Amino acid sequence: MAANATQSAGQAVGDTLDEARKLAGKAAARTREQAEDILAEAKVVARNDAGRDAAVYVGLAATAALGVVELPLAAALGAGYAIFRSRRGRR
Repeated sequence: MAANATQSAGQAVGDTLDEARKLAGKAAARTREQAEDILAEAKVVARNDAGRDAAVYVGLAATAALGVVELPLAAALGAGYAIFRSRRGRR
């Protein structure tokens, strides 16, 4: 009888792990689709000069939102890009 209980518990754990793996896969696919949508939109916007700046900031925001980079790093990169663009424009 103990063997049946152990087997049932093992099956329940296995089923739970399978469901968790499926949910994680779905979440990863959804995140990838969202990132691809953001990239496609950024490419469209970046085709003009003003759009390039917007694409950089949208890209930084997306990477921070998706957790690829931490928010302070994304903010520092955005500030650095703004300084770079302002100094480049003065020449």
